[in-house]
Amino acid sequence: MKKYLIIAAALLAMTACSKSDFKETQYISDPDFPGLPIYSEMGYNTFGAYINQDVFFCNQYDRPFYLVADRDNLTMTLYGWKDGSNFNMVFNLPIDTTYHLEDYHSLLALNGKTFEIGTTPTSCNVEFEGYYPPEIDSIYSGYIKFEKVQQVIVDKTDAEVVVSGKFQFRAFTPDGTRIDVTGGRFDLGVDNANFVNFRN
Repeated sequence: MKKYLIIAAALLAMTACSKSDFKETQYISDPDFPGLPIYSEMGYNTFGAYINQDVFFCNQYDRPFYLVADRDNLTMTLYGWKDGSNFNMVFNLPIDTTYHLEDYHSLLALNGKTFEIGTTPTSCNVEFEGYYPPEIDSIYSGYIKFEKVQQVIVDKTDAEVVVSGKFQFRAFTPDGTRIDVTGGRFDLGVDNANFVNFRN
């Protein structure tokens, strides 16, 4: 009898898994990086980083990010919080036509790719938005790496593409103030709800 109960519980858990399960933010604290979520590759819809030792972290909204592709760039906007106020980090990635970003499935081409963060036309540019964000005038060094980009299938149905990676960089404001962004990580579940293509 106990054996049948275990099997029934397993079947119930499997059928309870649906596309909606992948849309919620699942925040698990990183004990090694207080205030940040763990680095994960499960589509937890989390992100975070230290900005001059202040915590930048994801809000608790459903899918707190968007990816927008146009002819020359892929823009990834992370909508979060810092010092109790709205704070967004925007990555503008130089994407040439060889990537063929027709829909969110084509993000798989970014798997394992690393982009230098800088202020040149061939590097990934970063800007801050939100409540009195600092203006970035120059970037000394940095990178964003798409550690793993993978397709998720649920019940034989395409659910999303999980985009996971890490980033860090050092920037300066127009008055010379240094901004160090360290410990950056993101784990995003992408589908038609948060990917827009303006490339065509």
